[in-house]
Amino acid sequence: MTVPVRFYPARMTLRSLVNPLAVVRDAQAIEPAPPWWQIFLRLAFPVLLLSVIVSQWLYQLIPTGLPPEAMPGVWGFGVYSVLAMSIGVLGLAWSAHYLAELFQGRGDPDRAMLAVSIGLLPAWVAKVAAAFPWPWGNGIGLLLILYSLWLLYWSLRGILGLRRGNRIGLFVATVFCGAFITLIFGWALMDLIPGATPEHRIGTTWLI
Repeated sequence: MTVPVRFYPARMTLRSLVNPLAVVRDAQAIEPAPPWWQIFLRLAFPVLLLSVIVSQWLYQLIPTGLPPEAMPGVWGFGVYSVLAMSIGVLGLAWSAHYLAELFQGRGDPDRAMLAVSIGLLPAWVAKVAAAFPWPWGNGIGLLLILYSLWLLYWSLRGILGLRRGNRIGLFVATVFCGAFITLIFGWALMDLIPGATPEHRIGTTWLI
C-alpha cells in the first residue's frame, strides 16, 4: 500500500533557502512520486500564488516612484502573473521530462515536476523581495533568482538521476525551452488580460 506524500509548501520553501540539498535528497527518496498535477497544485501553485498576492500588496503599500499610468492594474497584473508563472512551471517541467531521455536521464513527468517545483521555490520568494525599494529589493531578488537556478540544477540532477557529463546539458536545454514557452504564452496573455500592462511604459517597465 502506497502512503500518500504530504507537501508542506511553507516548510519546504524555508528549507530550500536554508538547507537546499537536504530538500533535494528528501525529494529524491520519494518513490513513487505523486502525479505531476498533484505536485503542481499542492506545492508549486500555493507558493507562486502567495508570492503574487504578497508582492502586489507590497506594491500598493510601498511607493514605486512611478506615475500611476506607468503601473499595471493590480488585478490584471496579478492574474497575468499567476498564469504566466504557472505556464513557466509547466513549461520547465515538461521540457525536463521530454529532454531527460535525450541526456540519458530518467524521463518521468512526475519527478520532473517535483524537481522544477523545488528548484523554483527561491524564485517565488524573489518576486516578493523585488517589491521592496531599490536597490535592496531588486538586488536581493536577483540573488534569489540566481540561487534558484543553482537549486534547479541540483534538483534536476538528483531527482531525475542524470549521469555525469549530461547534467549541465539538460539544465541549459530545460531552462532555454521553459523560458521560450513562457515568453511566447506570456506575451499573448498580455494582450488578453485587461490591466496586465501599464498605459505608458517608462524605463524598465517596458519589460512588463
